[in-house]
Amino acid sequence: MKRTLCALCVSVVLPLLACGEAAPPPPPPRPPAPMLTEEDDGVAVDSMGSLSPDKLQQGIRSVSPRLLGCYEQGLRRIAYLAGDVRFHIGVARDGTIKWAFIVSSQLGDHAALQCMLDVLRASTFPRPQGNDTEALFDIELEPPNALSYPATWTPNDLAANVDEHRLEIDACLDGSSGYTLTLYIATGGTVLAAGATPPDADHQEQADCLAAAAATWVVPDPGPGPTGAKVTLEF
Repeated sequence: MKRTLCALCVSVVLPLLACGEAAPPPPPPRPPAPMLTEEDDGVAVDSMGSLSPDKLQQGIRSVSPRLLGCYEQGLRRIAYLAGDVRFHIGVARDGTIKWAFIVSSQLGDHAALQCMLDVLRASTFPRPQGNDTEALFDIELEPPNALSYPATWTPNDLAANVDEHRLEIDACLDGSSGYTLTLYIATGGTVLAAGATPPDADHQEQADCLAAAAATWVVPDPGPGPTGAKVTLEF
């Protein structure tokens, strides 16, 4: 049986200092990068190491079976679980993962996403050249068989429910914004699974709160059928 995991088809964005993409703030606690002082003008300059694409691929391949295991656990709950996940990791000089968080995802299963983060945080990648470094990488996950996929809903389909739960949502987000929430909805309008991603690593707790709250919602009935509906909301 085939599983699609983008460690076999990974899209690598590296190095961060050269990719032109603004990286989300790293999670605390994070010690400052080593500083090199230019003696001619006395200006302190950050010195970040680097991890070649080949070494990053090597590290991703080493964790792929365990990431895939997290996804397969999710498939036991939802046979049509699918979506992309983008990770942002910090790699220490000895190759250990200093921190990891999910920049974006439409996988929509909190348990699977948390499992993947736990795997990464306990992993070791090849040592970067020089000092600590950072990297972004994506995985794309699809079920092994040609199954029917859930209907795709738009945010308008749940506008009334969002309004109904606005106080609960606001309590979770505490004035912050930039979250993505993905839901799988079963016949009858119950939420099968929910997964949320934060705007940055400092707001993971708020994203977890949002996903936990949304998992209890009762929303419009997607109608008969084995796959229900899937929707992604932004807050």
